[in-house]
Amino acid sequence: MNANFMKFHLKIKKIKPASEKNEFLPILLMSLALFLMVSFGPQFIEFVKAETSSVVLTATVGSTITFTIDASAQAFGTITSGTPKQATSTLYIVTNNSTGSNTTINRASTTNTLFVGANTIPDIPNSNNWTAPAATSTAGPSAVWTSGTTQGLGFRVVVSAADIGNGASTTCGKSTTWWGTDDGGANAKWSGISTSTAAQKIADCNGYYGGGQGQTVIYKLDVSSGQAGGSYQSSPVVFTVVAN
Repeated sequence: MNANFMKFHLKIKKIKPASEKNEFLPILLMSLALFLMVSFGPQFIEFVKAETSSVVLTATVGSTITFTIDASAQAFGTITSGTPKQATSTLYIVTNNSTGSNTTINRASTTNTLFVGANTIPDIPNSNNWTAPAATSTAGPSAVWTSGTTQGLGFRVVVSAADIGNGASTTCGKSTTWWGTDDGGANAKWSGISTSTAAQKIADCNGYYGGGQGQTVIYKLDVSSGQAGGSYQSSPVVFTVVAN
């Protein structure tokens, strides 16, 4: 019996783990991506593309307001009973406030506006003493002026520049329910400068902003035949313009 034992060699080579060659992680990620794409299809791709962010911008522009009056003094001249005289003040307003502005009036003293020594001129024509209602749609304590009957010092805000000549304001914020539908006719309404020192609204330029607008205020004066003579002067009449 012949036996032939062939010589053979078995060579064992050490295989390094995939992690040592940085091969395992890319393979894993590629496998995961393929799995997601196969499983979810276009939805997965769209989900990746829809990643967005946004920003909202805000800014604040400061409000400004300037207000001037045409003159610091107005004169009626000599008054004869039964013949009323008028004077005017024009207020000019410039503001960038988007909701506009409103104008108020008040006197610096609770005593009568016009006086000389102990003598005063009444300033509640037709017994009206101006206290502003809550809104311009509501009639105020004002009434028409009847020449020869209405006496004292009254005022009103112009509603139409046409009736009092050139140079009057176009009267931003006028209220015809407060001051009547005309300025020189029978429908013009007048009131007394409030005896309260609290400011009372006389016009509201709600929603207006810009330059060259304002109000013209008319003062009207008549006295009784028994009024003491003399050179009467008023305590200050104060106008204030406030941003809405």
